[in-house]
Amino acid sequence: MNPSATVAAPGTAYPSDTVDTLDFRQLPVDPDEGLPQAFTCPIGDTAYDFGLYANLETGDDDPPGTLYDLAAPARISVPVPPPGYLVLRVVRLGPEGPRVEFLCKLVAEPPLVHRTARLAIRLLEAKVARGNLNGRGHYGSSIVIGVAQRWA
Repeated sequence: MNPSATVAAPGTAYPSDTVDTLDFRQLPVDPDEGLPQAFTCPIGDTAYDFGLYANLETGDDDPPGTLYDLAAPARISVPVPPPGYLVLRVVRLGPEGPRVEFLCKLVAEPPLVHRTARLAIRLLEAKVARGNLNGRGHYGSSIVIGVAQRWA
């Protein structure tokens, strides 16, 4: 996965002009590494530690290839909650020491932007396979998170 690749939200309109001017980059989340996972990634000239885990209600007997889509279903008459959610922790590494910038449940809804003091974060896709919960392997999980500096 290329962390410098620009993230595009398919067919969505952003809620404000401010979001349109941000340069979102895809975080190097590797779903085949399983959840939880952690990695360090530079955003601009600052390094950040990212930690990601899933909180899901799954069937005990679900096979490893069972995919749970954490996106909110759209255009349905009766809302159905997703089976769980992802939580992202972002720690800014700086000369004064590590500082938690963000610790929040993410919502898989491309137009929704989560904001920290310095970053904008979007969860564009969150499909988690049962086999990737506390386990590595290719089961078809797909997690796409975009991040941008709120100012350069």
